[in-house]
Amino acid sequence: MLVVFLLTTVCSRATLAGLLEFEETDTLPYVENILFSASTVGILSKDGRYFLIDRKTEHVHQVDEAAVVQAIPRPWPQKPWEDLQGREILRSSDGQEFQQTSSYCGEGESIGHALQFQQHPFPDVLAHCTSVSAVETVDGNVWFGTIQPSEGRSGPAEGVVVQSLHKKHKLKAITQKSGLTSGQIRMLRDDPFTKTMWVATPRGLNRIDRRFQVIWGRYWYEDFEHGSRKAQTLLSPTPKISNPFAVLGRELAVNDWEAFSRAVAKVSPSEQRKLSLYEFHMVGLPPRTLSHELNDLIPFFRAAAESSNPTVHDFGLRNLCKFDDASVRDYMVNVASQKLPGSADQRHIRDCLKAWSPLSE
Repeated sequence: MLVVFLLTTVCSRATLAGLLEFEETDTLPYVENILFSASTVGILSKDGRYFLIDRKTEHVHQVDEAAVVQAIPRPWPQKPWEDLQGREILRSSDGQEFQQTSSYCGEGESIGHALQFQQHPFPDVLAHCTSVSAVETVDGNVWFGTIQPSEGRSGPAEGVVVQSLHKKHKLKAITQKSGLTSGQIRMLRDDPFTKTMWVATPRGLNRIDRRFQVIWGRYWYEDFEHGSRKAQTLLSPTPKISNPFAVLGRELAVNDWEAFSRAVAKVSPSEQRKLSLYEFHMVGLPPRTLSHELNDLIPFFRAAAESSNPTVHDFGLRNLCKFDDASVRDYMVNVASQKLPGSADQRHIRDCLKAWSPLSE
């Protein structure tokens, strides 16, 4: 039996502009810096994940910060983007700094971007409503990664735009039509070992040569590693959809991957195909909506709800009530007795028990 609620707002994660609806790319690495050595490329993700990519095999290893430091010793270049007392600073690998006032075009507004370089207005070639997400300076030219800010999620704008650093002269625009993976540009970093520009988008990684040609592109996805059955982040030459169970296992911080794999194996192939990450990432979806075939995953969500990691804890607790199983009600009753009134968890617990109360009378 399902309890149905009228949803007026369905939302997932907070941003400065409000709350956004979940997209699959939200679980992929959000690249905020790229580092280089002769044999390895380091990827730093906004969610705290670190990756090393072997240049020869293209194999991706998720590692900790210490492993990145060992492979690519410090000092690293300064942060590519920083907000300093309300000033948006964009930095190239060689330390050149641009100051930006971002554009905002929407809701009746048409506020254009403004760039400064060396404390003077910079004569860029970008459209009025385009903003810059990343910069690199190479051979007297500046490469701009671009985005289209909006009230919600920023979108793609003009791709990568290359212009002269010294005058208002556009050299090239490189976009998805040129071969880039889809979405707005999140990061640009020049590779001193191959003399190519690395470009990160929500979907993947790309390399552009000095003739402004896209010579390489790979798409992020997540799946189970053969053998260990642990979640593994991978790169593919063609677009691939992540295995939702692998993503869930990582987000739940699963320790016993063999047990998790056995629980997943009990779910029928048809139900596995129907599973969507959307159901687990959208706050406000009705309780008790998940298939009974997924109930063997409940212990892993309970373990996550008891995690000391705030992100893992919140993900586990707020998803538990989406399972239609009496053990969830009993667990929530027990948790409610241990939580202080007004604690951050109280809303999840209260809403869950409210969903069960008509059925337990």
